[in-house]
Amino acid sequence: MVIRPALSRMRTMPDMPDTGDRLRPPRAVIGAQVSHDEELWGRVFDRRVMRRFAEFVWPYRRTAILALLAVMVFVATQLSIPLVILYAIDQGLGPEGRAAGMLAQIVGLFFLVVLVNYIANFLQEMLVGRVAENVIVDLRRAMFAHLQKISLSFMDKTEVGRVMSRLQSDTGTLQEFLETSVFAIGDLVLLLGIVVTLLILDFDLGLLTLSIVPILLVVRIFWLPYARAAFRRARETNSMANGALAESIRGIRTSRARSGRRSITHSILIFVT
Repeated sequence: MVIRPALSRMRTMPDMPDTGDRLRPPRAVIGAQVSHDEELWGRVFDRRVMRRFAEFVWPYRRTAILALLAVMVFVATQLSIPLVILYAIDQGLGPEGRAAGMLAQIVGLFFLVVLVNYIANFLQEMLVGRVAENVIVDLRRAMFAHLQKISLSFMDKTEVGRVMSRLQSDTGTLQEFLETSVFAIGDLVLLLGIVVTLLILDFDLGLLTLSIVPILLVVRIFWLPYARAAFRRARETNSMANGALAESIRGIRTSRARSGRRSITHSILIFVT
């Protein structure tokens, strides 16, 4: 009895009728099993998922708090640098300022602020990266332990590449999300600080500068649905391609013996093109 590898039984679903939308890549089928996991999308924001994710962050809460403090210091120094330059031009370059040695003091203050900004930037990147890496390590361990409890029937019906995609690609995306979320908080505070500073220094000029914000919001409203759909299609294609590739590698000896390399290459190219 000859055992055929999973990929040798791979075929593609027949073309779906054109409904006017852009067709998705053909779905990999192992035997007679079709996986619809990639079509099950939850809500954009799910509190239960965020609560479960927060459980992995909680053991590193002290480091996360220090990272947030470093971000706040970085934002404060970013806002202070233009103000120090403004004060140096208005006060330090005048006759009274040069006579009192004020310019030298302002220059010293400027370099001090730049030094604090550099240190805060270094600390925030180091602390945020440490928290993200520790959280992802714990998450991957938990996922690996969970996979040990799954029945063999699930493994028999699921492509290996999709399981590996959960352990690698998806957790990498979560790591990127965790890192960028902390920096996003700092960027939001920095943006609010810039707006307040502009309005305090020159209210009319500040309003003129902010007049472009409504246009950007309108563009974002129309652009975001298309970006979200494209991102989901990319993740779906990545998962299917990983599944096909993993099945190909697992059965590569049998596939070469049966001269199936060309069909394997064609099946994988279907997903990535």
